[in-house]
Amino acid sequence: MSKLKLKATAFCVFAAFTVSFSSPPSAFAHKGAMGIVKERMDKFEASEKATKRIKQALSRGDTAVVIAETEFLVSWAREMEGFFPENSNQPPSEAKDDIWRQWDKFVGAIQSFDNAAQALIDDARGEDPRAIGQAFKEMTKSCKSCHRQFRED
Repeated sequence: MSKLKLKATAFCVFAAFTVSFSSPPSAFAHKGAMGIVKERMDKFEASEKATKRIKQALSRGDTAVVIAETEFLVSWAREMEGFFPENSNQPPSEAKDDIWRQWDKFVGAIQSFDNAAQALIDDARGEDPRAIGQAFKEMTKSCKSCHRQFRED
C-alpha cells in the first residue's frame, strides 16, 4: 500500500472514530432519563430547536415560520408546569431543587416566557422587523433567566 493510500486510510479511520464519539450533547444528557424527566428533557430540546429555527427565519424575514415555531413555544410554556411534579428531579435531570422550593417564582418565570413568546407572535404578525427582533431578544432573555435560576449547568 502506498504512503498516500495509507495516510488516506488512517485519516478515514480517525474521522470515523471521531464522528462516532461526537454525538450531540443532548444525546448524552438524556442518557438514562426515564418517565417525566425524559419527557421534559425532550420538550426542552424541541424548544431549543424551535428557537434556532426562529433565529434562522428572522434572518430570512420569514414571519410565517417565526409565528409557527413560536406558537409551539407558547404551547410548551402552557404545559410546562405539569412536567415538574414533586419528586421528579432524579438524574440525569438538570432541574435545581429551587424549582420546588420556590414554586411560585418558577411558575412566574414560565409565565414570563409565555408572555414574551406571545409578544413575539404579535410582533411577527405586525411585520415590523425591529419589533420582531426585540421581541425575540426578550423571549430568549426570559429563557436564559429561568435557566440561570432553575437549571444546573
